[in-house]
Amino acid sequence: MAAIQTDLTFQKPRGIRNKDVAGIKGVARMADKARAASIGKLGGYLYGNASKPDATILAFLGVSAKAFQVAAVNNPNNETLSAWILETCRKTASEIEVFNAKKMFQNQPAAAETFTDHRRDIQKKRIDITSWIGAVWRWRLWFGK
Repeated sequence: MAAIQTDLTFQKPRGIRNKDVAGIKGVARMADKARAASIGKLGGYLYGNASKPDATILAFLGVSAKAFQVAAVNNPNNETLSAWILETCRKTASEIEVFNAKKMFQNQPAAAETFTDHRRDIQKKRIDITSWIGAVWRWRLWFGK
């Protein structure tokens, strides 16, 4: 089979909530990063144990980052990679459902939560700041950074 090559220096990996591979959130994204790492085109992304979400997924699957990388490169589509994962890892549908429901996939990033809390606190004074980017832009204007 031909290996898929993903270049993450100019495109994004799939989202963390994507369940296209084996019905498990984050596996499709991790496959994109594994393929990119195999050809040295990971860009600014982290793969394997260097990435907290990847490490969590690998622990759940019970495979090493290297073994997953080899499988991702050698399985040319979602279906064959899904089959490899389900055969190798032997996770039940209920185990996958529980894993998918974990908090790591449902909440906003900490920075977004912090901004939302801060925005709520200053809402009456600063209605002009409506986004995280707006807050950063204002901060740079105020402090010249």
